[in-house]
Amino acid sequence: MTGRISTFLILLFAASAASGATITAGVDKQEVGLGDPITLRITLSGKGGTLPEPTLPDLSAFDVYSSGRSQNISIASGAFSSTLDLTYILIPKKLGDLIIGPVVVRDAEGMASTEPIKIKVVQQSGINTPSPQAQQPGRRSQPPEKTGDFFIDQVVDKASPYAGEQVTLTFRFYQAINLWDQPKLEWPKYVGFTVEDLPPNSRYYETVRGRRYLVTEIKRALFPLSAGRITIDSPQLTIMPDDFGNAFDPFGFFDRDLRELFKRGQPKVLTANAIVLNVKPLPERGRPADFSGAVGKFSIKAQTDKDSVGVDEPITLKFVLSGTGNIKSISPVKLPELPDFRVYDSGNTESVSNANLLVSGTRTFEQAIIPKTSGTFEVPPVSFSYFDPSFGAYKTIGTPPLRIKASGEGLADVGGAPKNIISGKQSLGYIITDFPAVHKSVDLSRSFWFWLLQVLPLGAVVAALFYREHTKKLLADRGYARRFGAARRWRAIFKKAHEFMAKGDLAASYAALYDAVVGFVADRLNLEKSGLTIDELRGKTEIPESIRGDLISFLEHCQTARFSPGGLEKGTVDQTLARAEQVIVILEKAL
Repeated sequence: MTGRISTFLILLFAASAASGATITAGVDKQEVGLGDPITLRITLSGKGGTLPEPTLPDLSAFDVYSSGRSQNISIASGAFSSTLDLTYILIPKKLGDLIIGPVVVRDAEGMASTEPIKIKVVQQSGINTPSPQAQQPGRRSQPPEKTGDFFIDQVVDKASPYAGEQVTLTFRFYQAINLWDQPKLEWPKYVGFTVEDLPPNSRYYETVRGRRYLVTEIKRALFPLSAGRITIDSPQLTIMPDDFGNAFDPFGFFDRDLRELFKRGQPKVLTANAIVLNVKPLPERGRPADFSGAVGKFSIKAQTDKDSVGVDEPITLKFVLSGTGNIKSISPVKLPELPDFRVYDSGNTESVSNANLLVSGTRTFEQAIIPKTSGTFEVPPVSFSYFDPSFGAYKTIGTPPLRIKASGEGLADVGGAPKNIISGKQSLGYIITDFPAVHKSVDLSRSFWFWLLQVLPLGAVVAALFYREHTKKLLADRGYARRFGAARRWRAIFKKAHEFMAKGDLAASYAALYDAVVGFVADRLNLEKSGLTIDELRGKTEIPESIRGDLISFLEHCQTARFSPGGLEKGTVDQTLARAEQVIVILEKAL
């Protein structure tokens, strides 16, 4: 693609709301060039202070990079509600019509999912060479030592960081001739680091020792967890060279032996140099007593939604910590004691950004505070200490005190019971002592209803015990909870497949069936559904061989039908729906 969309238009796809949670997903564009980034944004909202993690669909047709996460908790009329925003960068790996399947969220009330999103990937007409100023960030001062048609390289921006300081890793793939297929990149495990992606990727041309290469550049942020010598292992890139020609020369086709025109390139695995970092420990000298491990540059502020209220009226108190650094690893800020208030924790929210190749973000610590009596009160200052690697020194920052004025009268301090509920003298009724005589005695031991009423409470107690154990197991054993709810979730997605078919969206119906069957297997075997591929299922020994073949055949049929126009016929979908039910029945008995 030669053009770029200059404004960010989010294309939202409706989400079902079968439960208390709702979910939406959107992309910035639905037609892209091969290798161009797509921004996928997922928004999850619901009641309460915590939200379940959504399950991503099969995204094996894309390279996937996390680009940010933020969560917000709010209180309205005494009720909690939460919103979770997730952002991903998707890089398509093949041409054609691709589908981002439904994003699913499950909670105790049921399931909600988004509609599938169609993406059209076209061949790029060319790659623009960026200006020298655009190429400068992350570029090495010396050319790489390797040569050849293909090679990879990795470098870091600092070799001796402090523990907890961001190290920017730059990975580059140098390509001098065409590829038969999209390369497959496998990152190392990065033992001793936490990792954040720094999208988007960039592509440009670079001349190395007189030869022109197309360079694909990927950046990642690494945060060393401890001091000492830590090795960054080499990634592995598997490529399939195209033997039709080299150096991107369209006329090289005519210079080759005709027998080579039908020869496919042989796979090659490329590796880069390992990098050893000498990670420096944080100094002991000058370390503040309240230092909890934060490394970077930060600021903190305190704020309330109002500074004058009536007694027993709530105030929202927020402490907002923001800056550059590994915001996810920062310990909660120690909040002050407030003896003149009733204090309720409203939860913490987190927002992470990877702009300008720096990991930064904001963490908000929120409380609802209610003054117990009238008067003028002070929220004391809050301090926060961090280590600034650019100065090699510790810094302590703080908030100013906040004054709050409470007036009037409210609830009593003891037990929260209202004052002055009882006023004036109370009247007492007479105690009845003259009961009528019982004229006829009844032997209840001979009554069926008597014994039934004796047994029913016992039965209710036994049932309650069983239910309590079942509920405890659902909360404590994730695998048991997933197995228990697998059939219900399958039926919900299967119903959506019927709805898609009724609307004529046959590709979405196939996508829902694929998601339903893969999700059922993942729930029954307690596997992570996100990224669970057909190849991985083929190697799962937990699935009996007698049904594994039928399962793989069904899933391959769904995938083929989704991306093959000839497979999208209503009669074929009807047969697939019936076949899906048969597969689920067999799996339910076997797993």
